[in-house]
Amino acid sequence: MDLPPQDRTDVERLYAERGRELWARIYAACLDPDLALEALHEAIVRFAQNGHNGSVKDPAAWIVQTAKNWVRDEQRRRRIAARYSQSVPEPAPDPSRDAERAELHRVIREALEELPQEDREVLVLRYYLGWPSRRIAETLEVSPAAVDMRLSRARKRLSERLGERGVSDGLAC
Repeated sequence: MDLPPQDRTDVERLYAERGRELWARIYAACLDPDLALEALHEAIVRFAQNGHNGSVKDPAAWIVQTAKNWVRDEQRRRRIAARYSQSVPEPAPDPSRDAERAELHRVIREALEELPQEDREVLVLRYYLGWPSRRIAETLEVSPAAVDMRLSRARKRLSERLGERGVSDGLAC
């Protein structure tokens, strides 16, 4: 990235201060931690190259939207590539104490996929990043009461999806 030192510092500061938040919002869209990180990095590079000229009013929103678009395109490319290549199946997981946890994560991820984007986003910000309602509200530009209502509804919908899969979760409020 060939940026002037001040612009480089601004981009690095944005990433240092808000990188986890940005990643969480992208993760909520794709539910793949590695893909979310790759998308965040791609969006940061694009921002530094194209969007960091003062015309972007909300750099974080620009980065999240660019990353979500990149994820959508990348998932499309992967689906197409999978159709035209013979994939080698992954080896069976080694039986261990992590197997049960991995299965639970898979079930939760599947249940999350069925939820609306808004639900996934608020759940990830609260339970992955551990943010209070006020901080989520500032990020999503809604009131803390709206965040609490979204969380309540999202937890209930997630609890229902998990219950359908035989997982008792204690998430419903």
